Amino acid sequence: MKTNKKILLCALLLCAVHTAAAEGAPASQFGFKGWPYRVHTTCVTIPARTAAPRVTATPRIPDTPSSSANVGDYTTLSVSAQEYSAWNLLNADREANGRPALPLDEELCAIARIKACDMKENRYFSHESPTYGKAAAMLTLFGYDFKGVGENIAHHATAEKCQAAFMSSDSHRANILGKQWTRMGIGICYDDQGYVYMTQLFAR
Repeated sequence: MKTNKKILLCALLLCAVHTAAAEGAPASQFGFKGWPYRVHTTCVTIPARTAAPRVTATPRIPDTPSSSANVGDYTTLSVSAQEYSAWNLLNADREANGRPALPLDEELCAIARIKACDMKENRYFSHESPTYGKAAAMLTLFGYDFKGVGENIAHHATAEKCQAAFMSSDSHRANILGKQWTRMGIGICYDDQGYVYMTQLFAR
């Protein structure tokens, strides 16, 4: 009985606390009357269960379409395509004359391309660049290791016509068919009309 009385007394006191809180509560900011105060109790609030996080698939990077080479467009892809074409033409002429093919040296190609673009930008056509000097000086400037160097330059409508012009000239033909070379580089740059500036560098 004593226990039941204690329980009843606690219930009455708790009811009184809630009633007092409701009667003395301020008006709601939303206009409701009797907005209740929060009554702090010793009750433990059990948080609501949240849904388990959804597992998302690993993001996939979409494939990008490959670019196509546009003739006359000065991009790395189009120039490289033209340079490889010119290299194949040159080795075809070497093969036709009983010479082994020359490997294409990427570093030498980069230097040859700089020379071709230097002619275009500075509007000259010469084996001696006002910027870099002659071929040997240019290779030394760029730190290229070599024992000998030869250079062919052309300014023509296409890479094919450049190669045909080289083969019709004794001095240029001698460079192309030279037995002393162990590697080569070809650089192409287009002028404003889409014509080709070509530099061929031969090295050993």
